[in-house]
Amino acid sequence: MKFCAIICEYNPFHNGHAYLIEKAREVSGCDAILCIMGGNYSQRGEPTIADKWTRAKMAIAGGADAVVQLPTYFCSTNAEVFAKAAIKIALSFENVTHLCFGSESGDIDSIVELATLLHKEPAFFKERIKRNLETGYSLGMSKTKAIEECIDENLVKFTNPKVVKTLLTYPNNILGVEYVKALLAEKDRHVLPLTTKRIEDYVSDDDGEYKISNATTIRNALKNSKRIWNIRKYIPSGPYRILAENLSTVSIPDMNLYGKLAMYKFATTNVNELKANYDVVEGIENKLAQCAKECIDYDNFLEIVTSRRFSLARIQRISVATLLNLRSEFVKHIYDIDYLPYVKVLAVKNDPQIISALNKSKSIVVMRKLDAIRAQQDDYAKILMFAEDRANTLYNMLLSLTKEQRRDRAQTSDIFTKTIFVDKIGKKEDIKSTFDAKLSTTKQKIPKASVEKTTDIDNI
Repeated sequence: MKFCAIICEYNPFHNGHAYLIEKAREVSGCDAILCIMGGNYSQRGEPTIADKWTRAKMAIAGGADAVVQLPTYFCSTNAEVFAKAAIKIALSFENVTHLCFGSESGDIDSIVELATLLHKEPAFFKERIKRNLETGYSLGMSKTKAIEECIDENLVKFTNPKVVKTLLTYPNNILGVEYVKALLAEKDRHVLPLTTKRIEDYVSDDDGEYKISNATTIRNALKNSKRIWNIRKYIPSGPYRILAENLSTVSIPDMNLYGKLAMYKFATTNVNELKANYDVVEGIENKLAQCAKECIDYDNFLEIVTSRRFSLARIQRISVATLLNLRSEFVKHIYDIDYLPYVKVLAVKNDPQIISALNKSKSIVVMRKLDAIRAQQDDYAKILMFAEDRANTLYNMLLSLTKEQRRDRAQTSDIFTKTIFVDKIGKKEDIKSTFDAKLSTTKQKIPKASVEKTTDIDNI
């Protein structure tokens, strides 16, 4: 059995994600889709709109065959670290043969060519990045300007230089480039990258029209109105029902409380302690501590602290790292290892072939209690596990939980929380979770699309 991997957050799962899953299955020719999904905190540095278990169930209902977690230590990091950790997970699975991602460009050749330049990083390119950094630009903008300069000065050649110049100005292009760069950095290159162009809208095979909306717009709609039916047309029916049930039970995270907790932590933590956390560099710890004491609220704090060098997303990621004590040394350890010590399966179809194929991994695949016990023998695994428990504790504090719900969620360490096995019965799927939720889902029809070109990175 062959898997096509998709690196994702599903914050929340929507029609565009369902489209990508169907497209990935089509262009890769794989038997199953493996989603490598972030936990309860997003790459932009915020609590996710729904917890990871709910989002994993949504993914299965939306067409995925298995969902494994990208550990919290790597969820709220820059694109390079996020991609490197996710790629190491993908490569650890023997049966993962392809990686498919959406991109604004839809041009895999340009993405691979730019990733190759960033991977090799010749001296003339590094020199221009350094010069741009010294003028106060962020690392991302410094790279973009360096690429433009190298193209204009004929120092590098690309098949489509106009596309390459703009690749790093769009978020999904950036992640796609980092995924391919991470693949190029590994000795094991058995995974082939594919991309599909992101779409604005489409019409289903049925009479009804299904709109595409990005996850940010959906999240903002939920935060502003808290009326889930306002976003129903943007989410397939099965995942929508799962999200609706979850939000009716526990609500969305309280961002006002989250902001207050973040400011308290910045204001009361010794600056030397702050420096130990991920991405707290260049003396930013002093500004963070001072502004947290003076600003009237979290939004004001973010506005004051953000600069050309420290973007809003970067400061938000630092907030997550500070609240969860995510140490820089343990984030950087991802560069020193070939594979993560364990991979936690959040949800999987209860299909013997899929489960058997998933177990063929260089990492310990955690689906059962005995798997968790084995994983605990590794020291680095313990560090990752403790971070998951801290992440869950904070996340649960942000929800409107009853006393019983809070007690139930606190009883089990994350690593021992049961994997969700989805039993397929006829045309319906019953989802059995730790919280004994039973939901039926129907498959959303997605239109077929043309096959994109692929590039073998070993031939670069």
